[in-house]
Amino acid sequence: MSEVEDVRAVWDVPELHGLWEKARQALEAPDRPATFRLELPDERTRTKVGEVYGRPMWGQGTRINVAKLDRAVRDTRFGLDLERVLEILHGRPVTRRESASAARAARNDRVTEVFTAALTARGLDTAQWATAWVNWIRRYGRVAEQDLEPVAEQAAAVLSRMVLTPGTSPRSRWSRAELAARAAGGAHLLDNGTTLSRVVLRAAAIAHETEPPTNERERRSLWETCGVSPDAVSATVLCWALPVDDTTGWGTTVAGRTEAGLPTHLTQLDLRAAPERLVRPATVVAVCENPRVLEAAVESEIRHPLVCVSGRPSTVAAELLDRLGEDGAVLRYHGDFDWSGVSIMRSLWTTAGVRPWRMSAADYRSAVDLASAERTDLPILDGEAVETPWDPDLAEVMSTAGRVVEEETVLAWLLADLRSGL
Repeated sequence: MSEVEDVRAVWDVPELHGLWEKARQALEAPDRPATFRLELPDERTRTKVGEVYGRPMWGQGTRINVAKLDRAVRDTRFGLDLERVLEILHGRPVTRRESASAARAARNDRVTEVFTAALTARGLDTAQWATAWVNWIRRYGRVAEQDLEPVAEQAAAVLSRMVLTPGTSPRSRWSRAELAARAAGGAHLLDNGTTLSRVVLRAAAIAHETEPPTNERERRSLWETCGVSPDAVSATVLCWALPVDDTTGWGTTVAGRTEAGLPTHLTQLDLRAAPERLVRPATVVAVCENPRVLEAAVESEIRHPLVCVSGRPSTVAAELLDRLGEDGAVLRYHGDFDWSGVSIMRSLWTTAGVRPWRMSAADYRSAVDLASAERTDLPILDGEAVETPWDPDLAEVMSTAGRVVEEETVLAWLLADLRSGL
Protein backbone atom coordinates (compact mmCIF):
# COMPACT_ATOMS: atom_id res chain seq x y z
CA MET A 1 0.00 0.00 0.00
CA SER A 2 1.36 3.46 -0.93
CA GLU A 3 1.85 6.29 1.54
CA VAL A 4 -1.19 8.14 0.23
CA GLU A 5 -3.41 5.08 0.43
CA ASP A 6 -2.10 4.30 3.91
CA VAL A 7 -2.85 7.80 5.24
CA ARG A 8 -6.32 7.81 3.74
CA ALA A 9 -7.09 4.37 5.09
CA VAL A 10 -6.29 5.47 8.64
CA TRP A 11 -7.39 9.13 8.78
CA ASP A 12 -9.96 9.62 6.01
CA VAL A 13 -12.86 8.57 8.21
CA PRO A 14 -16.11 10.47 8.93
CA GLU A 15 -15.22 11.06 12.59
CA LEU A 16 -12.10 13.02 11.58
CA HIS A 17 -13.53 15.03 8.68
CA GLY A 18 -14.38 17.96 10.95
CA LEU A 19 -10.86 18.00 12.43
CA TRP A 20 -9.16 18.07 9.02
CA GLU A 21 -11.54 20.70 7.59
CA LYS A 22 -11.05 23.03 10.56
CA ALA A 23 -7.28 22.50 10.42
CA ARG A 24 -7.26 23.47 6.72
CA GLN A 25 -9.31 26.59 7.42
CA ALA A 26 -6.83 27.62 10.09
CA LEU A 27 -3.76 27.04 7.88
CA GLU A 28 -5.29 28.84 4.88
CA ALA A 29 -6.51 31.84 6.89
CA PRO A 30 -4.53 35.06 6.24
CA ASP A 31 -3.60 35.42 9.92
CA ARG A 32 -3.28 31.68 10.70
CA PRO A 33 -4.91 31.46 14.15
CA ALA A 34 -3.03 29.46 16.80
CA THR A 35 -6.10 27.46 17.79
CA PHE A 36 -9.54 26.58 16.48
CA ARG A 37 -12.78 25.34 18.00
CA LEU A 38 -13.81 21.77 17.12
CA GLU A 39 -17.24 20.27 17.78
CA LEU A 40 -17.32 16.71 19.23
CA PRO A 41 -20.90 15.55 18.70
CA ASP A 42 -20.51 11.90 19.79
CA GLU A 43 -18.26 9.43 21.56
CA ARG A 44 -16.82 7.92 18.38
CA THR A 45 -15.68 11.40 17.23
CA ARG A 46 -14.17 12.15 20.66
CA THR A 47 -12.25 8.87 20.58
CA LYS A 48 -10.84 9.30 17.06
CA VAL A 49 -9.84 12.93 17.60
CA GLY A 50 -8.21 12.03 20.91
CA GLU A 51 -6.18 9.30 19.25
CA VAL A 52 -4.82 11.74 16.65
CA TYR A 53 -4.31 14.67 19.04
CA GLY A 54 -2.72 12.57 21.78
CA ARG A 55 -5.08 13.20 24.71
CA PRO A 56 -8.56 12.10 25.77
CA MET A 57 -11.52 14.26 24.71
CA TRP A 58 -14.59 15.10 26.80
CA GLY A 59 -17.72 17.14 26.30
CA GLN A 60 -19.32 18.44 23.14
CA GLY A 61 -16.34 20.42 21.91
CA THR A 62 -12.74 21.39 22.48
CA ARG A 63 -10.09 23.85 21.32
CA ILE A 64 -7.34 22.40 19.14
CA ASN A 65 -3.86 23.96 19.07
CA VAL A 66 -2.63 23.94 15.44
CA ALA A 67 1.06 23.60 16.31
CA LYS A 68 0.34 20.73 18.71
CA LEU A 69 -1.78 18.97 16.05
CA ASP A 70 1.11 19.35 13.58
CA ARG A 71 3.53 17.76 16.06
CA ALA A 72 1.07 14.96 16.79
CA VAL A 73 0.73 13.90 13.14
CA ARG A 74 4.51 14.19 12.63
CA ASP A 75 5.08 11.82 15.57
CA THR A 76 2.99 9.05 14.00
CA ARG A 77 4.41 6.30 11.86
CA PHE A 78 3.67 8.37 8.77
CA GLY A 79 6.09 11.13 9.84
CA LEU A 80 4.26 13.75 7.71
CA ASP A 81 3.54 17.34 8.63
CA LEU A 82 -0.01 18.61 8.89
CA GLU A 83 0.00 20.39 5.51
CA ARG A 84 1.08 17.23 3.68
CA VAL A 85 -1.55 15.17 5.50
CA LEU A 86 -4.29 17.63 4.47
CA GLU A 87 -3.03 17.60 0.88
CA ILE A 88 -3.35 13.81 0.80
CA LEU A 89 -6.77 13.74 2.45
CA HIS A 90 -8.32 16.58 0.42
CA GLY A 91 -6.50 16.07 -2.86
CA ARG A 92 -5.18 19.64 -3.02
CA PRO A 93 -2.36 21.58 -1.35
CA VAL A 94 -2.86 24.04 1.48
CA THR A 95 -2.91 27.56 0.03
CA ARG A 96 -2.77 30.48 2.38
CA ARG A 97 -5.28 33.20 1.46
CA GLU A 98 -4.05 36.75 0.98
CA SER A 99 -4.92 39.04 3.86
CA ALA A 100 -7.23 41.97 3.32
CA SER A 101 -4.38 44.37 4.08
CA ALA A 102 -2.12 42.58 1.63
CA ALA A 103 -4.85 42.71 -1.01
CA ARG A 104 -5.26 46.43 -0.44
CA ALA A 105 -1.50 46.93 -0.66
CA ALA A 106 -1.37 44.98 -3.92
CA ARG A 107 -4.19 47.09 -5.39
CA ASN A 108 -2.53 50.29 -4.22
CA ASP A 109 0.69 49.20 -5.89
CA ARG A 110 -1.23 48.54 -9.11
CA VAL A 111 -3.00 51.93 -8.94
CA THR A 112 0.33 53.66 -8.47
CA GLU A 113 1.90 51.72 -11.32
CA VAL A 114 -0.95 52.32 -13.77
CA PHE A 115 -1.47 56.03 -13.08
CA THR A 116 2.24 56.82 -12.88
CA ALA A 117 2.80 55.08 -16.23
CA ALA A 118 -0.02 57.11 -17.79
CA LEU A 119 1.44 60.36 -16.45
CA THR A 120 4.93 59.39 -17.61
CA ALA A 121 3.65 58.76 -21.13
CA ARG A 122 2.37 62.36 -21.21
CA GLY A 123 5.44 63.87 -19.54
CA LEU A 124 3.48 64.71 -16.37
CA ASP A 125 5.10 62.33 -13.88
CA THR A 126 7.42 65.04 -12.53
CA ALA A 127 4.69 67.66 -12.18
CA GLN A 128 4.46 69.13 -8.69
CA TRP A 129 0.93 67.82 -8.19
CA ALA A 130 1.46 64.32 -9.65
CA THR A 131 2.51 62.39 -6.53
CA ALA A 132 -0.20 63.88 -4.32
CA TRP A 133 -2.81 63.12 -6.99
CA VAL A 134 -1.76 59.47 -7.41
CA ASN A 135 -1.80 59.05 -3.61
CA TRP A 136 -5.33 60.44 -3.55
CA ILE A 137 -6.38 58.02 -6.30
CA ARG A 138 -4.99 55.15 -4.24
CA ARG A 139 -6.87 56.11 -1.10
CA TYR A 140 -10.07 57.76 -2.24
CA GLY A 141 -10.30 57.60 -6.05
CA ARG A 142 -12.81 54.73 -6.17
CA VAL A 143 -11.76 53.70 -9.66
CA ALA A 144 -13.02 50.20 -10.46
CA GLU A 145 -10.35 47.59 -11.13
CA GLN A 146 -11.45 47.09 -14.73
CA ASP A 147 -11.40 50.85 -15.33
CA LEU A 148 -7.92 51.60 -13.96
CA GLU A 149 -6.02 51.64 -17.24
CA PRO A 150 -8.60 53.46 -19.42
CA VAL A 151 -9.31 56.08 -16.74
CA ALA A 152 -5.59 56.63 -16.11
CA GLU A 153 -4.84 57.05 -19.81
CA GLN A 154 -7.84 59.32 -20.40
CA ALA A 155 -7.10 61.44 -17.32
CA ALA A 156 -3.47 61.93 -18.34
CA ALA A 157 -4.53 62.89 -21.87
CA VAL A 158 -7.04 65.44 -20.53
CA LEU A 159 -4.64 66.87 -17.93
CA SER A 160 -1.91 67.32 -20.53
CA ARG A 161 -4.19 69.80 -22.31
CA MET A 162 -5.19 71.77 -19.20
CA VAL A 163 -3.48 74.69 -17.47
CA LEU A 164 -2.19 73.29 -14.18
CA THR A 165 0.40 75.91 -13.26
CA PRO A 166 -1.03 78.58 -10.93
CA GLY A 167 -0.98 82.06 -12.42
CA THR A 168 -0.47 80.82 -15.98
CA SER A 169 -2.78 82.05 -18.71
CA PRO A 170 -4.09 79.38 -21.09
CA ARG A 171 -2.57 79.42 -24.58
CA SER A 172 -5.50 77.42 -25.92
CA ARG A 173 -8.97 77.01 -24.53
CA TRP A 174 -11.46 74.20 -24.77
CA SER A 175 -15.07 73.56 -24.06
CA ARG A 176 -15.43 70.61 -21.73
CA ALA A 177 -17.21 68.47 -24.35
CA GLU A 178 -14.58 69.29 -26.97
CA LEU A 179 -11.76 68.40 -24.56
CA ALA A 180 -13.45 65.14 -23.60
CA ALA A 181 -13.99 64.16 -27.22
CA ARG A 182 -10.47 65.10 -28.32
CA ALA A 183 -8.51 63.72 -25.36
CA ALA A 184 -10.67 60.92 -23.97
CA GLY A 185 -12.67 59.72 -26.94
CA GLY A 186 -16.18 60.72 -25.86
CA ALA A 187 -17.90 64.10 -25.56
CA HIS A 188 -19.70 63.16 -22.33
CA LEU A 189 -16.81 61.56 -20.45
CA LEU A 190 -16.13 64.77 -18.48
CA ASP A 191 -19.77 65.43 -17.58
CA ASN A 192 -20.49 66.00 -13.90
CA GLY A 193 -20.57 62.75 -11.94
CA THR A 194 -18.33 60.68 -14.18
CA THR A 195 -15.26 58.98 -12.73
CA LEU A 196 -13.03 60.78 -15.21
CA SER A 197 -14.44 64.20 -14.29
CA ARG A 198 -13.98 63.49 -10.59
CA VAL A 199 -10.34 62.43 -10.82
CA VAL A 200 -9.41 65.20 -13.27
CA LEU A 201 -10.94 67.92 -11.09
CA ARG A 202 -9.09 66.54 -8.07
CA ALA A 203 -5.79 66.85 -9.97
CA ALA A 204 -6.74 70.42 -10.93
CA ALA A 205 -7.55 71.33 -7.33
CA ILE A 206 -4.24 69.92 -6.10
CA ALA A 207 -2.31 71.66 -8.86
CA HIS A 208 -3.91 75.04 -8.16
CA GLU A 209 -3.69 74.54 -4.39
CA THR A 210 -7.41 75.04 -3.85
CA GLU A 211 -10.14 73.10 -2.11
CA PRO A 212 -11.87 70.49 -4.30
CA PRO A 213 -15.15 71.85 -5.72
CA THR A 214 -18.36 70.87 -3.96
CA ASN A 215 -20.98 72.59 -6.15
CA GLU A 216 -21.54 73.63 -9.74
CA ARG A 217 -20.28 77.17 -9.26
CA GLU A 218 -16.98 75.91 -7.80
CA ARG A 219 -16.62 73.26 -10.51
CA ARG A 220 -17.17 75.85 -13.24
CA SER A 221 -14.62 78.18 -11.67
CA LEU A 222 -11.99 75.44 -11.44
CA TRP A 223 -12.56 74.30 -15.03
CA GLU A 224 -12.16 77.89 -16.24
CA THR A 225 -8.99 78.36 -14.19
CA CYS A 226 -7.59 75.44 -16.16
CA GLY A 227 -8.60 76.91 -19.52
CA VAL A 228 -11.75 74.83 -19.93
CA SER A 229 -15.30 76.13 -20.33
CA PRO A 230 -17.94 73.79 -18.89
CA ASP A 231 -19.76 74.35 -22.20
CA ALA A 232 -19.38 76.53 -25.28
CA VAL A 233 -22.55 78.63 -24.89
CA SER A 234 -23.27 79.68 -21.30
CA ALA A 235 -20.15 81.77 -20.61
CA THR A 236 -20.08 85.06 -22.52
CA VAL A 237 -17.94 88.15 -22.91
CA LEU A 238 -19.71 91.49 -23.24
CA CYS A 239 -18.65 93.73 -26.15
CA TRP A 240 -19.65 97.10 -27.52
CA ALA A 241 -18.90 98.76 -30.86
CA LEU A 242 -16.36 96.14 -31.82
CA PRO A 243 -15.29 97.12 -35.38
CA VAL A 244 -15.17 93.62 -36.81
CA ASP A 245 -13.17 93.57 -40.04
CA ASP A 246 -15.61 91.31 -41.83
CA THR A 247 -18.47 91.81 -44.25
CA THR A 248 -19.94 88.32 -43.96
CA GLY A 249 -22.92 87.40 -41.83
CA TRP A 250 -20.88 87.20 -38.60
CA GLY A 251 -19.42 90.67 -38.89
CA THR A 252 -22.64 92.29 -40.07
CA THR A 253 -24.51 90.79 -37.13
CA VAL A 254 -22.15 92.45 -34.64
CA ALA A 255 -22.22 95.71 -36.60
CA GLY A 256 -26.00 95.56 -36.76
CA ARG A 257 -26.32 95.28 -33.01
CA THR A 258 -24.04 98.30 -32.56
CA GLU A 259 -26.18 100.30 -35.01
CA ALA A 260 -29.22 99.31 -32.98
CA GLY A 261 -27.53 100.53 -29.78
CA LEU A 262 -27.17 97.01 -28.40
CA PRO A 263 -24.06 95.36 -26.92
CA THR A 264 -23.11 91.85 -27.98
CA HIS A 265 -22.57 88.82 -25.76
CA LEU A 266 -20.08 86.54 -27.49
CA THR A 267 -19.90 82.88 -26.54
CA GLN A 268 -17.10 80.43 -27.22
CA LEU A 269 -19.26 79.04 -30.02
CA ASP A 270 -19.45 82.54 -31.51
CA LEU A 271 -15.66 82.86 -31.46
CA ARG A 272 -15.28 79.55 -33.25
CA ALA A 273 -17.55 80.82 -36.02
CA ALA A 274 -15.85 84.22 -36.16
CA PRO A 275 -13.61 85.24 -39.06
CA GLU A 276 -9.91 84.58 -38.67
CA ARG A 277 -9.20 88.28 -38.15
CA LEU A 278 -11.55 90.25 -35.94
CA VAL A 279 -10.18 93.81 -36.13
CA ARG A 280 -7.56 95.69 -38.08
CA PRO A 281 -4.07 96.18 -36.64
CA ALA A 282 -3.60 99.15 -34.27
CA THR A 283 -7.31 99.26 -33.39
CA VAL A 284 -7.52 100.60 -29.83
CA VAL A 285 -9.86 98.49 -27.72
CA ALA A 286 -10.74 99.54 -24.19
CA VAL A 287 -11.18 96.79 -21.59
CA CYS A 288 -13.12 97.37 -18.36
CA GLU A 289 -13.92 95.27 -15.32
CA ASN A 290 -17.42 96.50 -14.46
CA PRO A 291 -20.42 96.12 -16.83
CA ARG A 292 -21.68 99.50 -15.64
CA VAL A 293 -18.87 101.16 -17.63
CA LEU A 294 -19.99 99.48 -20.84
CA GLU A 295 -23.63 100.20 -20.10
CA ALA A 296 -22.83 103.90 -19.63
CA ALA A 297 -20.91 103.96 -22.91
CA VAL A 298 -23.90 102.47 -24.71
CA GLU A 299 -26.31 104.91 -23.05
CA SER A 300 -24.04 107.83 -23.97
CA GLU A 301 -23.75 106.56 -27.58
CA ILE A 302 -19.96 106.48 -27.35
CA ARG A 303 -18.93 104.07 -30.06
CA HIS A 304 -15.44 103.30 -28.94
CA PRO A 305 -14.58 99.57 -29.00
CA LEU A 306 -15.05 98.24 -25.48
CA VAL A 307 -14.80 94.76 -23.94
CA CYS A 308 -16.05 94.06 -20.40
CA VAL A 309 -14.48 91.12 -18.59
CA SER A 310 -16.94 91.30 -15.67
CA GLY A 311 -14.34 90.55 -13.02
CA ARG A 312 -11.62 87.99 -13.55
CA PRO A 313 -11.72 87.05 -17.24
CA SER A 314 -13.56 83.85 -18.08
CA THR A 315 -12.12 81.49 -20.68
CA VAL A 316 -14.19 83.10 -23.43
CA ALA A 317 -13.14 86.63 -22.37
CA ALA A 318 -9.48 85.60 -22.28
CA GLU A 319 -9.81 83.97 -25.69
CA LEU A 320 -11.32 87.13 -27.18
CA LEU A 321 -8.53 89.31 -25.75
CA ASP A 322 -5.92 86.89 -27.06
CA ARG A 323 -7.42 87.00 -30.54
CA LEU A 324 -7.64 90.78 -30.53
CA GLY A 325 -4.01 90.95 -29.44
CA GLU A 326 -2.99 88.57 -32.22
CA ASP A 327 -4.77 90.87 -34.70
CA GLY A 328 -2.51 93.70 -33.55
CA ALA A 329 -5.13 95.57 -31.53
CA VAL A 330 -3.96 97.88 -28.74
CA LEU A 331 -5.71 96.74 -25.55
CA ARG A 332 -6.09 99.18 -22.63
CA TYR A 333 -7.49 97.95 -19.31
CA HIS A 334 -9.13 99.76 -16.43
CA GLY A 335 -10.49 98.06 -13.33
CA ASP A 336 -11.37 98.77 -9.74
CA PHE A 337 -8.56 100.04 -7.55
CA ASP A 338 -8.66 97.10 -5.18
CA TRP A 339 -6.35 94.12 -4.95
CA SER A 340 -8.60 92.04 -7.19
CA GLY A 341 -8.67 94.74 -9.85
CA VAL A 342 -4.91 95.27 -9.89
CA SER A 343 -4.41 91.49 -9.87
CA ILE A 344 -6.47 91.28 -13.07
CA MET A 345 -4.42 94.13 -14.54
CA ARG A 346 -1.17 92.40 -13.63
CA SER A 347 -2.32 89.12 -15.15
CA LEU A 348 -3.42 90.77 -18.41
CA TRP A 349 -0.30 92.94 -18.54
CA THR A 350 1.94 89.91 -18.04
CA THR A 351 0.23 87.34 -20.26
CA ALA A 352 -1.71 89.26 -22.90
CA GLY A 353 0.32 92.43 -23.33
CA VAL A 354 -2.60 94.60 -22.18
CA ARG A 355 -1.64 98.17 -21.30
CA PRO A 356 -3.02 100.08 -18.31
CA TRP A 357 -5.76 102.66 -18.74
CA ARG A 358 -5.85 105.17 -15.88
CA MET A 359 -4.27 102.55 -13.57
CA SER A 360 -1.24 104.49 -12.26
CA ALA A 361 -0.41 105.75 -8.77
CA ALA A 362 -1.21 109.28 -9.93
CA ASP A 363 -4.60 108.13 -11.26
CA TYR A 364 -5.37 106.47 -7.91
CA ARG A 365 -4.46 109.63 -5.96
CA SER A 366 -6.65 111.74 -8.24
CA ALA A 367 -9.55 109.35 -7.78
CA VAL A 368 -9.24 109.43 -3.98
CA ASP A 369 -9.10 113.23 -4.09
CA LEU A 370 -12.19 113.30 -6.32
CA ALA A 371 -14.11 111.11 -3.88
CA SER A 372 -13.11 113.36 -1.02
CA ALA A 373 -14.18 116.49 -2.89
CA GLU A 374 -17.54 114.93 -3.77
CA ARG A 375 -17.97 113.55 -0.24
CA THR A 376 -18.10 109.99 -1.58
CA ASP A 377 -17.42 107.28 1.00
CA LEU A 378 -14.84 104.84 -0.29
CA PRO A 379 -14.79 101.21 0.95
CA ILE A 380 -11.93 100.01 3.14
CA LEU A 381 -9.16 98.27 1.19
CA ASP A 382 -8.82 94.77 2.66
CA GLY A 383 -6.69 91.80 1.73
CA GLU A 384 -3.08 91.17 0.88
CA ALA A 385 -1.29 93.69 -1.31
CA VAL A 386 -0.56 92.79 -4.94
CA GLU A 387 2.52 94.00 -6.80
CA THR A 388 1.90 96.47 -9.64
CA PRO A 389 4.88 96.06 -11.98
CA TRP A 390 3.57 98.56 -14.57
CA ASP A 391 3.77 101.23 -11.81
CA PRO A 392 5.54 99.99 -8.65
CA ASP A 393 4.39 103.04 -6.69
CA LEU A 394 0.72 102.13 -7.11
CA ALA A 395 0.69 99.21 -4.65
CA GLU A 396 2.43 101.33 -2.01
CA VAL A 397 0.08 104.29 -2.46
CA MET A 398 -2.99 102.03 -2.28
CA SER A 399 -1.69 100.36 0.89
CA THR A 400 -1.06 103.76 2.47
CA ALA A 401 -4.44 105.25 1.57
CA GLY A 402 -6.26 102.03 2.38
CA ARG A 403 -9.33 102.79 0.25
CA VAL A 404 -11.01 101.09 -2.69
CA VAL A 405 -11.86 103.15 -5.76
CA GLU A 406 -14.46 101.41 -7.89
CA GLU A 407 -14.85 102.14 -11.58
CA GLU A 408 -18.19 103.88 -11.05
CA THR A 409 -16.43 106.51 -8.93
CA VAL A 410 -14.42 107.65 -11.95
CA LEU A 411 -17.03 106.79 -14.57
CA ALA A 412 -17.13 110.34 -15.95
CA TRP A 413 -13.37 110.26 -16.56
CA LEU A 414 -13.59 106.88 -18.31
CA LEU A 415 -16.40 108.05 -20.58
CA ALA A 416 -14.44 111.17 -21.46
CA ASP A 417 -11.49 108.99 -22.43
CA LEU A 418 -13.69 106.82 -24.60
CA ARG A 419 -15.10 109.89 -26.37
CA SER A 420 -11.59 111.15 -27.14
CA GLY A 421 -10.38 107.74 -28.29
CA LEU A 422 -8.06 107.04 -25.30
